[in-house]
Amino acid sequence: MKRWKSVLSGLLAFCLLLVAPSVYILAEESQEEETEEEIPESWYYTIESNEIEGWPEGPQIEAASAIVMDMDTGTILYSKQATEKQYPASITKIMTTLLLIENCDLDETITFTEVVYDIESGSTHLGIQPGEEMTLRDCAYGIMLASANDIANGVAEYIAGSVSAFADMMNEKAEELGCVNTHFSNPHGLYSDDHYTCAYDMALIAQAAYANETFREIVGTTEYIIPETNLSGEDRSFLNHHKMLQSDSEYYQEWCTGGKTGYTSQCLNTLVTYGSKDGMNLLSVILRVNGAGKAYAESTEILEYGFENFYTKNYDNISSKATFYDIMNLTYVGTVSKFLSSVWKRVPLENCSVKITLPNTASIEDITYTLTEAKGSTKTFSYEYNGQPVGTATGKLNTLFVPVQTKYSLGTDISSTEEVSSEGSIQFEGLDEVLNQAAGFLNEGYQIIKGYAENHLMIVLAGGAVLLIIFAVLIIVLIFRATADARIRRRRRLEDEERKKREEEIEKMTAAEIEAELRAVMEQERIRKEQEELAAAEAERAAREAEEMEWKAHETERLIDELEQERQARISSKNI
Repeated sequence: MKRWKSVLSGLLAFCLLLVAPSVYILAEESQEEETEEEIPESWYYTIESNEIEGWPEGPQIEAASAIVMDMDTGTILYSKQATEKQYPASITKIMTTLLLIENCDLDETITFTEVVYDIESGSTHLGIQPGEEMTLRDCAYGIMLASANDIANGVAEYIAGSVSAFADMMNEKAEELGCVNTHFSNPHGLYSDDHYTCAYDMALIAQAAYANETFREIVGTTEYIIPETNLSGEDRSFLNHHKMLQSDSEYYQEWCTGGKTGYTSQCLNTLVTYGSKDGMNLLSVILRVNGAGKAYAESTEILEYGFENFYTKNYDNISSKATFYDIMNLTYVGTVSKFLSSVWKRVPLENCSVKITLPNTASIEDITYTLTEAKGSTKTFSYEYNGQPVGTATGKLNTLFVPVQTKYSLGTDISSTEEVSSEGSIQFEGLDEVLNQAAGFLNEGYQIIKGYAENHLMIVLAGGAVLLIIFAVLIIVLIFRATADARIRRRRRLEDEERKKREEEIEKMTAAEIEAELRAVMEQERIRKEQEELAAAEAERAAREAEEMEWKAHETERLIDELEQERQARISSKNI
């Protein structure tokens, strides 16, 4: 019996040896299938910014929607499905915190109600209890850093009276900011069919929030402690959920200045990130990517793309002797046209604001300038690069007209009987014959005049006196003309000196400046023509009124005559 058991054990061991390699291979293949990650369809979605001519090519990422915006200029540097409907998850709380800061004194104290329990089971919270008291400042940190859904509900009710009323406030704010595909239904971002946004709209909201100093302080805080409250006997300490701020995190970036994370099983991972580097202030929005690590990695990738491929000019509230084009670092390209007899020079700007973002490879000549607003001497220009908005400039612009003397070279039509000498005078063939004929004509004329003078002495004397008077008048006129010419030459000399001086200043100007200037001139001309038309219409109206008054006077006089005639007729009839 033992022998049979030994035989069976041997056979079993032999079978296992035969089957084991196949089992191992199958297990290995199964493991590979489980760990192998398929490329999601969103990887192939269109990146709109890559279709702009001359625009730096942005990276391919898995996020369904993404955007990078320059916060100073509003320029969109990277755009992937930026206006497509997506679900935001907890990045919704950026809008919630913005409304909290704008509508409340953060030193006020809130008393929470049972609305804190109106959240999904297992969602992020700080264990707030009904009746618990907390300052709104602590609430803001709890919402942004710890992503506390219970605090978000309590704040919404405190500000608007109910969560739904607060959602209305959120939607009104979104519309005010220019959002195009956003509807909020709650203050925390937990999934709801009618709670959605898009990357472009979230960028607008995040930009508006970051413009607030208090928000910047909150969103850039790495760690915060909410002290014990009336119902909590211990401090609540928490880190900012955004790992790119945490120096001990693998996702840490030195240039990161804040942001907000988001996740639900329906929305997947969402992420808003703020960054400042080399004078640029950018934000990114990532919507619907599978995995927090990917959200951080792709946010870093597209923000680095923005920092490396673009530069920003941002001057606010400056007043200097530099012209607008000096500030813009644009150079003068030369005379607009050889037929122009004048140039225009801008006086120094006052309270100038220049905000523009361009690709590193952009050429100034590729930028188009449009005067979008003119209030008196204050002008606002918008800029586009190959159809893509890249910024604005606002400043107080005045103009000064400087005449420039233009020299014309006149050509001489020389016939075949003429030749030009080396001295530049014109020599004629048969010149001696011409001079002899002229001398004969002069001698004959002299004899005629002499005979007439001898026979008509008084007439000649009278004529001589008249000629003398005329000559004296001509002398006086010539003296005044010479004096006037001297003044003109002196003025022209001063103008030439001024022109040369201004041309040296204009050397730094570009064709864009002249274009903008001409636009301003055309605007002034249009206003002048409108004023002339109004004046002409007023004169015509006055003429009509005068004509009407004259007609009325005439009619009155006629009626008086008729009445007088009628009175005379009555008197005559009585006498008869």
